[in-house]
Amino acid sequence: MQCPKVAVFDVDDTLAESFQAPKPEMLLRLARLLECIPVAIISGAGFSRINDGFLVPLEKTPHIRRLIVLPNSSAQAYTWADGWNEEYNLSLSADEKRQIKIAFAQASEDLPLIHDTKQYGERIADREAQIAFTVVGLDAPQDIKMGWDPGAAKRRIIRDYLLKKLPEFDIRTGGASTIDVTHRGINKSYGVRWLSEKLKISPGDMLYVGDALYEGGNDAVVISTGIQTRSVTGPAETAIVIDELLSVCRA
Repeated sequence: MQCPKVAVFDVDDTLAESFQAPKPEMLLRLARLLECIPVAIISGAGFSRINDGFLVPLEKTPHIRRLIVLPNSSAQAYTWADGWNEEYNLSLSADEKRQIKIAFAQASEDLPLIHDTKQYGERIADREAQIAFTVVGLDAPQDIKMGWDPGAAKRRIIRDYLLKKLPEFDIRTGGASTIDVTHRGINKSYGVRWLSEKLKISPGDMLYVGDALYEGGNDAVVISTGIQTRSVTGPAETAIVIDELLSVCRA
């Protein structure tokens, strides 16, 4: 491995277990990596969750300005300058949100794999720039979320259904049991291209690390940008990748 000019990471099942905060040792690795190169977090998670889990613990690191955050599948972007500043926000309109929520309701009626699944709390999370649909419910225990659709086969069925109902939107599988919807073309590849322009670095000189680089996964869209990729199955493998980066980038 050669040292990339930027390292880009997914969150769920990459830097942290799905819907969980990162481990202290992962935060320490990120802080060390920021000493060497810029780091970006591109996630389907909303800003508040990333802020609580990653940003607050990292804000005292001397190289915090090198950290760039693109939540809601790159529908928003934040950089640091004496606090987190929003670079852009591609929020969905009220009518667009209503349209998306109606499509989810129809899917819940039409697809047995949704209406036959036990639901824990609300299924829909409105993050302004993204609507996220968690089939087992937002309040489901962690083992339920992780075990419902580990291979994403069920969510691909739902995604195919929604693509017919919502052809003007981007629809991706994310996390362990979630489907994310944003404006058409607003996905993680948009974030990679935005980073490339902002930092004046070719995507080919950047590295993306994620667990959903499979077809239809919310990480797979970055491949078209020409960015280097590294597929992982969870935080343990990500830790190994960061250790490799620290080795080559400190050389």
